[in-house]
Amino acid sequence: MLNKKNKALNTLLEAESDARQIRTYKNKVTAQNKKGAALFTVASDPFLFLKETPQPERLEKLKHAYLNHYPVSVQLETPQATWEVALKSLPKATLLTARNISDTFQFQTWLQTEQRALQDSLDSLPIGFYITDTNGCLRYINECLCNWISQSKEEILNQPFKQFLKTELPTEESWIIEAYLKRSKGKPLLTFISQTSFEQNGETLFEGIVIASDYFPKVRKKNESGLFFEKAPLGIFRMDAMDFTFLEANPAFLHLLNLNITTLKETSLLHLLDNETKETLPLKLSKLMMHAQKFEKCELSFLLPDGEKKTVMAYISPVETQVSRKSKEMTSFLFYLTDLNEHKNMEMQMAHAQKMQAMGQLAGGVAHDFNNLLTAIIGFSDLLLQKHGMGDPSFADIMQIKHNANRASGLVGQLLAFSRKQPLKPQLIDISDAFSELSALLRRSIGPQIELIFEHTNDLGFVKVDPNQLTQVFLNLAVNARDAMPSGGRLTIKGHTENIKKARSIGNDMMIPGQYVVISVTDTGCGIQKENLPRIFEPFFSTKEGIAGSGTGLGLSTVYGIITQTDGYIQVESEVGIGTTFTLYLPRFDAPPQTEKKEQSTPITSPQTGTIMLVEDEDAVRAFSARVLKNKGFTVLEFSNADEALKEIEKGSEPDLLLTDMMMPGMDGETLAQLAKERYPSLRVILMSGYSEDFARHGKDDSKMFSFLAKPFSLTQLVQKVREVLFQKN
Repeated sequence: MLNKKNKALNTLLEAESDARQIRTYKNKVTAQNKKGAALFTVASDPFLFLKETPQPERLEKLKHAYLNHYPVSVQLETPQATWEVALKSLPKATLLTARNISDTFQFQTWLQTEQRALQDSLDSLPIGFYITDTNGCLRYINECLCNWISQSKEEILNQPFKQFLKTELPTEESWIIEAYLKRSKGKPLLTFISQTSFEQNGETLFEGIVIASDYFPKVRKKNESGLFFEKAPLGIFRMDAMDFTFLEANPAFLHLLNLNITTLKETSLLHLLDNETKETLPLKLSKLMMHAQKFEKCELSFLLPDGEKKTVMAYISPVETQVSRKSKEMTSFLFYLTDLNEHKNMEMQMAHAQKMQAMGQLAGGVAHDFNNLLTAIIGFSDLLLQKHGMGDPSFADIMQIKHNANRASGLVGQLLAFSRKQPLKPQLIDISDAFSELSALLRRSIGPQIELIFEHTNDLGFVKVDPNQLTQVFLNLAVNARDAMPSGGRLTIKGHTENIKKARSIGNDMMIPGQYVVISVTDTGCGIQKENLPRIFEPFFSTKEGIAGSGTGLGLSTVYGIITQTDGYIQVESEVGIGTTFTLYLPRFDAPPQTEKKEQSTPITSPQTGTIMLVEDEDAVRAFSARVLKNKGFTVLEFSNADEALKEIEKGSEPDLLLTDMMMPGMDGETLAQLAKERYPSLRVILMSGYSEDFARHGKDDSKMFSFLAKPFSLTQLVQKVREVLFQKN
């Protein structure tokens, strides 16, 4: 037990989002927060939660640093999560910190892949690109700019960019200038340089675009302009300065906007732009025509033939023609285009993923608290029913209260499914057999107007899911399909196996490689509007608003939660007027090994009494549970928090059973159970929670030590669980 004088330090650590614990060099815990107590067990080895890591050398490094009292930070993976664990030296003590970075690690892996692809794209551009820090030193430079300078990246990086120029750079953060680029080989190259600032991790950086003004004409003189123009990976076109008609365009530009050269001839650029761009572009071009500036960088939004909008970054430079020995005349503009849609889509996906995660945390928190209330409502209803039987005038009213509480419990279960915290009991299921059992249920649910078709092989293999929740997934998808086909149609469920060899993007998730059972559920209904697709898995969002009996908007969010909670993925494709397809990816397992049936334990029939230590911070749940157990002849010791219960145990009180909530202020129930088991190894323990068992246990496999009771529970369920754990033979 932690010393009282460290209470202020505990409070300070509790404010931290990471798991934290302070241990003396003698391995004594002096302070910790709730997460630290749950993660760094009080046994001699604080890193037991990392025992299944596939990186034992990193774990040994961590343990060595801990034993020798020096700071270190390592990243370790376990089957349940990816952790960032750090040690910090304190006076005669060590601060242990752990952070679950599973989502961050997965996103960073995907982001690194995207960054490598982006870097390859930048290296292939025929324009220069660079990034500098606040001191003007180069952090990044692409291949094109390296070739112009005639030096390698290794020679150029970390050097001041200004040393490669014959022109002084402006002091402002954003600017456009004409400058000569120094070259190790050949004459200086005249360029247009556009530089802007951006923030990254709290640091101001600068990115620049370099376009060689006299490079392209020289290439043209060598009759190589056709090759460059045709093969360039970015869109290029030239436009008449007077009427804005297209003079020439390369294949990359035509492909970017899904156009053909025939329809483009004598077409005005303004006819292809959206209204906002039409208003702003002429003003920008007029500045170039008046020689107010040499170069322009701006966003352009094109309206594609199929009605979609394509946003690009345009780099515009004027083209002058020699009309006499002493004068030149601006006749056209040259545009270089890079696609911004992919970048914007990535930003939208990231924002959507963060939104879904936040909604999941909110839904899970609300559901957990509501489960406590429902436990009390259902429990006290059961107590009232013991006094008011079927002939009593109050019986019907009490049954209505209990019935509606149970209905509310179902809605809470759907919220927990969305937040991936729903109590599940996964087991290996032959998916082909499951389809056979589902057939009759789904036919009754969708009605005779809709044709139901199953197409799958008989060797799909096994999936590890909760059977009831798998049924809920297909039932929700079938009911959604039925509502989309009010006049009848066809619902097709197909199944096949697929070996995913490389990580791929599925919606907002990154699917890891492996063997999957792929199940598609396709209807021929009205389809889903494209603007609604990103929101269909949000709780309480419905495309059937205003329709009587349209439900709560939790059906698809429940499907999403169940599939992701079982390590699967879900993807949706829809076309208005054609139909919708939901594709599920579930990890595939081989057939489980045949095991001999063990003799079932026989309940003890002797008088069932004993002392139960009840620890529950919710007053109503504690009052109901204590009353029920006392009525059944048990001696009940009640505590509202784990610290008080632990004090009683340390005084020598030895209960027969510890019944504790898992989520409580201060010390959590699982830590209390571990400490109590250290003192009394034979003590039996039941952990209660409104979250799923796996989530409440933080992914630890200690189910053989402790039993679990999911909230909300009824009077009968509570008594049965207590008797099962307390009086069952081992």
